[in-house]
Amino acid sequence: MAITALAVSNTGLQAASRFLEVVGNNVANANTIGYKTAQITFQDALYSAFAAAGPTTGFTPPSGNQLGFGTLVDDIVGLFTQGRLQRTGEPFDLAITGRGFFAVQLPDGTLGYTRAGNFDLNANRQLITADGYLLVGDITVPTDASSVSIAADGTVMAVTPNGVVTLGQIQLTAFQNPAGLLRIGDTVFAPAPNSGLAITNVPGTNGLGTLNQGFLEQSNVDLATELVHLILAQRAFAFNTRAIQVENATLQATLDLIA
Repeated sequence: MAITALAVSNTGLQAASRFLEVVGNNVANANTIGYKTAQITFQDALYSAFAAAGPTTGFTPPSGNQLGFGTLVDDIVGLFTQGRLQRTGEPFDLAITGRGFFAVQLPDGTLGYTRAGNFDLNANRQLITADGYLLVGDITVPTDASSVSIAADGTVMAVTPNGVVTLGQIQLTAFQNPAGLLRIGDTVFAPAPNSGLAITNVPGTNGLGTLNQGFLEQSNVDLATELVHLILAQRAFAFNTRAIQVENATLQATLDLIA
C-alpha cells in the first residue's frame, strides 16, 4: 500500500539525513587537532512475509515473498587511524604516534581521554589542554626553567639555574575497543561499557605509542572520501524525497477514486 511505501521512504529520508549530519561534522572538523573521523553504517529494517515459502514446484515461490520496511542507522563509530603529524616547534605541543590517549581531568573530577596535544601552562605552571583540562601526571614546570624537553617515553625534563631536573613522566592510556568510546566534546572521549579495558603505562610500552615534542596530530578526516559520502548522502536524500512525493500523489489519487 502507498501508506507502507511512505513509511519505508521516510526511513530512507531519516537515514540519509543522519548520513549528511555525520559527513558534515567530519568536514567541519577537518582541521581540528586530534579529531577522529566518525563513520556511519546502516542495516535493513524488519521484514514482513506476505507469502509463505512453497514447494519447489508450482506457482508459489520456493523462498516465499518478503517485504522490507526500510533502513535504520546501525552504528556511528570513530575511525581511530593515525593522523598526520605537523611540526609546530612549540615545547608543549605533543603528538602521539600509536594508539594511546592523553588522560585529562574533567571539571567533575572524572577522567577524559584525548589525542589533542596542544598543551599550555595554567597559573600553577601545570600542563593543561586548550580547554583548560589538567593533564594527568602532576607535572609542574618551574618558573626559572629556561627550556623543557619531553622525551619519546614521556619523561619531562627542565633546564634550570640549578641544572637539569626531571619533572615527571607523562603516561598514555589505550582501550581494547576505542570505537566504543563516548565523544563528549572538546576532542575528549569518555570510557563506556563497550570501550573495554583501559591500559595505562609509559609511552613505548604495550603498543601505546610514543610522544613527539613540537608536533601536533592533525585530524584524520579524508576530505576526498567525505566528498564522495556527501554526494551519496545527498542523492539518497533526494531520491527518498522524490519517492515520498510520488507515493503521496499515488495515495491522493487513490483517495480521490474512493471519494
